[in-house]
Amino acid sequence: MKKQTNILAAMLLIFLFITACGKDAADSAPAVSLSDLLETMLAADTTLPELTKISSEDEQAELNFSYLSDLSYDLVDSYFYVYAKEGTAEEIAVIRLKDKNDAASMMQSLKEHVTLRKGTFEEYSPEQVGMAEKAVVTREGAYVALIISEKNGLVQKAFQSCFE
Repeated sequence: MKKQTNILAAMLLIFLFITACGKDAADSAPAVSLSDLLETMLAADTTLPELTKISSEDEQAELNFSYLSDLSYDLVDSYFYVYAKEGTAEEIAVIRLKDKNDAASMMQSLKEHVTLRKGTFEEYSPEQVGMAEKAVVTREGAYVALIISEKNGLVQKAFQSCFE
């Protein structure tokens, strides 16, 4: 009887180990609506100017996305992107990928976008370069965010709080 109990306990431990290894924190991250993310993130920085919004719900979604990233649109589940109407540096974008394993590529693409924006500001609006240099690119599971704002730390915390 003792031998059977030990075997059963060992099998249970192996099962628990395999189950725990099969999931990581990103897999268990809750699904978050992009509209809730947008609302929460925009509320975190009350200094934002008037913004223009584009998203995966727009008729020209794929074409508009190409301004933000050169990553294949086939990898994107949905996104939103808001930017200052008056041409200042403020931008906030969140991209929900179909596969979280593409997040590193998405983050690199957004960093390249920021580099291009800094170059544009150096030429046309040098006072905006500092804000672009402080851009934040972060992720939570399959969600990747770009944040360029005066209060990007607060906006980043708001983004992260949606996944807690």
